[in-house]
Amino acid sequence: MKKIIAALIAFAPVVVSAQAITDVNSLTNKATNIGNTIIQILIAFAVLYIIFNVVRYIMKADVPEERNKIGGAILWGIVGLFVILSIWGLVNILSNTFRTNNNAPTQQFPTLNYPPQVP
Repeated sequence: MKKIIAALIAFAPVVVSAQAITDVNSLTNKATNIGNTIIQILIAFAVLYIIFNVVRYIMKADVPEERNKIGGAILWGIVGLFVILSIWGLVNILSNTFRTNNNAPTQQFPTLNYPPQVP
């Protein structure tokens, strides 16, 4: 029961903001915002992971086996951060190269009028 309540609390913002989606433009804007938020969270976790392992590396200065293992974790954290930033940068380079616009023209897609308005 506690897991269900925790899931409902976690997904409450998604359910509330789902009512604001009225056309394709708002849907793509929501998806873009969610993607950017996920990337920012991943970058924050990668930086925290690296900092945490650097602190562990300093604390275990007298144990060579642990230092080697923690050094590998620092290296993989840096590689992960590099991959995240590279993919994000590649997407930005491609979108600027092909001159894609994040905002689609509003006249191109029909809007959803719900509930139907009676004249």
